[in-house]
Amino acid sequence: MLSRIFILTKIELYKISRLKYAYFLVVFVVINAFLVGLGSRIFPELLAALRGGGGGGSFDGYTFASIIASGTFSSAGAGTIAMLAFSGSLISSETDSGTIKNILVRPVNRADFIISKAAALFVYCLIIVIITALLSIAAGSFLYGMGNIIIPETGEVFRTRAAMLGNLGISYLMDLLSIYTVGCMGLFLSVLINNAGWAVITALVVYFPVMFLKNFQIFSAWIFTSYMDLGQNILREMAVVKSRSWTPEIYYFLAVNLCTIIVFLGLSLVIFRRKEIN
Repeated sequence: MLSRIFILTKIELYKISRLKYAYFLVVFVVINAFLVGLGSRIFPELLAALRGGGGGGSFDGYTFASIIASGTFSSAGAGTIAMLAFSGSLISSETDSGTIKNILVRPVNRADFIISKAAALFVYCLIIVIITALLSIAAGSFLYGMGNIIIPETGEVFRTRAAMLGNLGISYLMDLLSIYTVGCMGLFLSVLINNAGWAVITALVVYFPVMFLKNFQIFSAWIFTSYMDLGQNILREMAVVKSRSWTPEIYYFLAVNLCTIIVFLGLSLVIFRRKEIN
């Protein structure tokens, strides 16, 4: 079974590599990420100058790198919308064009097909995060430096460079999980709806009410969109406020996102197994 899934995943990755939109999304994410990061640096300084202040907010390389890497995939980010459009067409486009018939007439288990799609989507999300992470670390190091975090009043080393790089890695992993959760939502709708165009539109339309629910206390703890900025926000407060830790929010983040991924993938498997392919 694992060997079949591995082979199918390689095939799915090859399909993704042939899609122009896949490369467009990577470029779009990187450009938008740097605009978010630069905006977070420039706008506070402009506002402070207009108010007659002496400068903008306090920044360090780790904070800046985290903002670049995760700012694009905030709960209302353009990168999130682009990921929904991408994942929402992964299966519906093949159903719409009829190519899925050629796949299913072969000795391919439907469950293996969905799992391979989900695995390929995860690898694609991982590639996006790695690219933005490397570029954001380079930018943060160049603009602000990435050394030990020192308390100016006492000169005490509050967090070492190694500790902050480790925390930054955790922040990137949280970004990856957030992006993949969004992708699994699009994948589920791609299974549910045959027409690629309608699948993408539905994914975008459904996402905004889901995002809006995070504003209600009764839902906020259980909606994955409530946690999409958590990695960036905690890392920034750890560096600037010097009092924030990863717990307990990170456990809520992991629980909600993993449960959401399992639900979306489980529903995709159940529906696709019973789906009639005309």
